Amino acid sequence: MAGTANSGAFSKRGTFVLVLFAILAFVTFLYLVGQGGLAGNTNDGRAHAASTGLNGFAGLTRLLEADGYPVIRSRDTAALDDPGLLVLTPPAEMDPEELTEIVDRRRTIGPTMIVAPKWLALPASQRGAKPGWVHLLGAPEEWSATIDGKELTFTRTTLDGRTARWAGLGAKGTLPSDQAILTVSSDTAKDFVAPLVVDGKDRPLVAYLADDGSYLDGDLYLDPVRTDGQAVFGVMLVAEPDLLNNWGLADETRAMLALDLVRIARQGTEDPVRFDLTLNGLGAARNLLTLAFEPPFLAATLTLLIALAIALWRGFARFGPALRPAPAIAPGKSQLIANGAQVIARSRRLRLLRDPYEALMRARIARKLGLKDSDSDAIEAALAARDAPSLLHRLQTLRAARQRGDLLRAARSLRDLERTL
Repeated sequence: MAGTANSGAFSKRGTFVLVLFAILAFVTFLYLVGQGGLAGNTNDGRAHAASTGLNGFAGLTRLLEADGYPVIRSRDTAALDDPGLLVLTPPAEMDPEELTEIVDRRRTIGPTMIVAPKWLALPASQRGAKPGWVHLLGAPEEWSATIDGKELTFTRTTLDGRTARWAGLGAKGTLPSDQAILTVSSDTAKDFVAPLVVDGKDRPLVAYLADDGSYLDGDLYLDPVRTDGQAVFGVMLVAEPDLLNNWGLADETRAMLALDLVRIARQGTEDPVRFDLTLNGLGAARNLLTLAFEPPFLAATLTLLIALAIALWRGFARFGPALRPAPAIAPGKSQLIANGAQVIARSRRLRLLRDPYEALMRARIARKLGLKDSDSDAIEAALAARDAPSLLHRLQTLRAARQRGDLLRAARSLRDLERTL
């Protein structure tokens, strides 16, 4: 008896889909854990690259990506020492010494852009407000940072409804807010920064560290050489964040200015533009899961996933549903006779069956005629009365057979004779 397939709760295809979905869900979970995706919403209304509010810089990251720049929104503190342009958006309450340490360390690593904090904001609570929207509550009077041993002060100027204007890099325009602007104080900026964008009174809105006058106007790619023989990278100071934030990028002229500022700040480097989120409290510690999805370990992770997929596919293609095991010897007389016949056929000893088969068929034919098998004459007479073939003739044919085919034909003729009675 052949084995039959068990009917399961799921088909082969349904089981494969369930297992595949479970694997993808597990890998996605590991990726999110490694990348900090389960750490909460980053669109929290503060002034950083993941925020979509007026004071955020999510629009700048998308603008740069659309313009072909490689952009990274970094949540790793170790990335502060990576090459390429680093954009820092420190909050107003940040420790000044921490910012000073970061900038000093980066002078020989890569260029840095510092965007000063301006707006005090609260998440919007009115009906219909989208996630990340904010209410702007005003700007602090000043914010300071120490760079290269010199303290720079970013001072607030109240506009009282007057239009704020800017000019620089061959363009000019207005600022979106009529409440206040931030500028680099002229007292601290003298002979230390080179203005790039100024307001209507020539106060710096965006400036570049002049490194004791070694930077010249229009020659911002000049790399001064320190006394230790290492070339240093530049630091760009954006005092007025409304030139770069989501509110400011609503104007095409300001958006083009933002692209020009980033291009200048990169100093010709080809590395990604990295927007730091750690200073805004959105840092995520690097762990083994993080490394598994980063080069060069990403190649090993993908290889492992492909190997698991191949093993899964081969397992489904080879085995399939379980089979009910069949007994080695099926029960019943028919199977027993068939097994015995196979043994005899393989032994090639059919001739040894001639005499037992002759006696068996004589006895069965005599029994059907109601006679004794030893009374050959009576059997022949009974067969003749019924117009049946002669038993004696067929028995003689069986005795004379020597080949396997002759034996089988003679045995079959005796069987046919029995069936006619």
